[in-house]
Amino acid sequence: MTTQCTQCQARNSPLCSVFTDTEIAALFNLAHVRRIEAGAYLLHEEDPVRQVYNISSGALALERLASNGAKQIMAFCYAGDFIGISSGPSYSVSARALKSLTACQWQETDLQSLYKQYPKLETRVHEITARVVEAIMDQLFVLGSKKSVEKIAWFLLFIETKQARIDGASKSFNMPMTRVDIADYLGLTVETVSRAFTQLRINKLISITDKWTITVEDRKALTALGGYATPALGRKG
Repeated sequence: MTTQCTQCQARNSPLCSVFTDTEIAALFNLAHVRRIEAGAYLLHEEDPVRQVYNISSGALALERLASNGAKQIMAFCYAGDFIGISSGPSYSVSARALKSLTACQWQETDLQSLYKQYPKLETRVHEITARVVEAIMDQLFVLGSKKSVEKIAWFLLFIETKQARIDGASKSFNMPMTRVDIADYLGLTVETVSRAFTQLRINKLISITDKWTITVEDRKALTALGGYATPALGRKG
């Protein structure tokens, strides 16, 4: 097993966990490690699909531009998330790093070449694609059925859960995205997002530091407000 894979935050991700410790080198030896800084793009909407990526560290936003220039963030991705698969010949989204990011990059054809030797890999890639569709359905439900403060409560618990899978669960977590990013994801204005955070803080459901660290002060109330079923996680603190 490679040292890189041993230390990688994505070792137990949906993609990499298909391989045993002795098999993982077959996947890693075909990979090119990409490192990009915050604000840079890993891939661009409408570029031809040639590469796929598994995030090793950092976070990014998947975004699309409407014909009028408006931006919609479709998802926030963290270590272990697999991106780049498309049903068409070009990417349907752009991927922008929210902070310094490392990812394993494969030529799509190279990854497909492993399917015959590791049939479980092809099955897993299809499963990952299905989960993306489920996540989009969840997002549409949130956008269509909740008020602004409820959306923010849901979003905080959603991001906390994603980060806990990497860093371990804790009452406090840092937000790599800005209020503008959150507004573009939830279909709100930046002013509405700011007011919702202020209301949650005044009601003592959360506290916020100037470094954009969120502490959940009243989990029961935040969960009830957001309607988000947080998976059972061993919490620290």
